[in-house]
Amino acid sequence: MENEIDLRKIAQIIWRGKYLILGVTALFTLAAALYVFQLAVPSYRYSALLDLTTHGIEGKQVQALIDQNRVVGEAVKDLADEPGELAQAARVKLINDKEPVFQIEVKYTDPETCIEAVKQIGAGIIEAVSGHRLQQVSLEREHMERLIVYLEEAIEKHLASPDSRISELLEEDPVYRRLLVEKAENLIAIENLSLIQEELSTYSSADAEAWADSQNGVARPVAVNKRLYLAVAFLFGLMLSLLILFVCHYLSISGPGPRDRVSSGSNRNLVPKPEGEKGS
Repeated sequence: MENEIDLRKIAQIIWRGKYLILGVTALFTLAAALYVFQLAVPSYRYSALLDLTTHGIEGKQVQALIDQNRVVGEAVKDLADEPGELAQAARVKLINDKEPVFQIEVKYTDPETCIEAVKQIGAGIIEAVSGHRLQQVSLEREHMERLIVYLEEAIEKHLASPDSRISELLEEDPVYRRLLVEKAENLIAIENLSLIQEELSTYSSADAEAWADSQNGVARPVAVNKRLYLAVAFLFGLMLSLLILFVCHYLSISGPGPRDRVSSGSNRNLVPKPEGEKGS
């Protein structure tokens, strides 16, 4: 059949091109060996855990804040000549969806930069979370203050009741008592929110610095799988050499050969001349 694969012919083609295959494969393998053993720059990795459970915020919200505020890019922008490359080498992974516990990891060519980048990223996340919590507390306090104004107006209206006995029954009036209780509860809530605001404003930077100072680990070198590099280079060189070999073989058999050119020329000589040219 015409579509059958002739394995013997394929083997012959490969045998005739064995030097091309060996040369290309050896070239790629040697290039990979040169890169792995001489030119490859060693990389280092440093990671740390950041626990934000005491900040009262969910992990997904923290992840959204990190992406929205570009915390990683801002944290490492002054640590390397190519801050974009360093930012891409950093990973902030949420370990558990229910708890805001993150693993910060940086893989880079300089071990000191790895450690410093993790410190800056963690500190930036803490400051971003503290700023978000401060904004939430400020909005909640404003809401409480407006509610106090509303309760005071309600109390004044209640005291202005036309009932002449209202002043004698204030202590027993459930509406009046309820208004006073709500006012007192909101005043206490506003006081607590003020304390939280002061704490967030004062200690957010200190918390970030304390966490950064607690990172006293060592960046460890990243092991390079040299055998994998060499194996990939060997296979790539082998496949490329076979491709070149079969493409050259296809072009050689598809083009017109010497016999074809000779036969076509002789055929042109056999074409009969017109009657007017016979006597010439």
